[in-house]
Amino acid sequence: MSKQTGLAVVVAAALSAMGAASAHADTIYTYTGTDFTTATGTYTKSDSVSGMIDLAAPLGDNLTLQLVPASNIVSFSFTDDVQTITKTSANFYAIDLGTNGTGIPNAWAIVLSANSSASSPIISSDSTCCSTYGSPVLSFTDIGYMSNTDYGLTVSTAGTWAVTTTPTTTPLPATLPLFAGGLGAMGLLGWRRKRKNGAPLAA
Repeated sequence: MSKQTGLAVVVAAALSAMGAASAHADTIYTYTGTDFTTATGTYTKSDSVSGMIDLAAPLGDNLTLQLVPASNIVSFSFTDDVQTITKTSANFYAIDLGTNGTGIPNAWAIVLSANSSASSPIISSDSTCCSTYGSPVLSFTDIGYMSNTDYGLTVSTAGTWAVTTTPTTTPLPATLPLFAGGLGAMGLLGWRRKRKNGAPLAA
């Protein structure tokens, strides 16, 4: 193998490796809740809980209900149409998900709060649960809660999930311009050597 051929093989392999490392796909889980059946204060019966969770790796099929590791959560954003809680703004969050045979969540328990006491949470569950925030005792599947006189909730009717895969691109290595510059310099040196040795220029 000539030096030129060997160099071409090395360059092609390096560029291929860099291209493969420059892209991956996130899995987006989107939740759409039903309208609140009870609403007080700033909440209305046209409000609902909805949101999305961006995972670096998909959950897989037939997953039993379990806590999603924080390391797998790229981002999330949920709203009850009064407050919005994201991974950046959350002081506390716990996201448990289970899936059916096609990887779509069919069991979930999600608790998000922007404060450490979890006194103003957004909660979503696939089955009716109850909790006490001061008073009264509330039964719900979805709830947005600011105070015991300012909340909206849905009883018994859980929402639905959709799953999409979104390709994302990461920047190429910072050394790529140096790599390209090095190849250009090698080509220039080869051209100068040919000129010095009297090699004719291509027509």
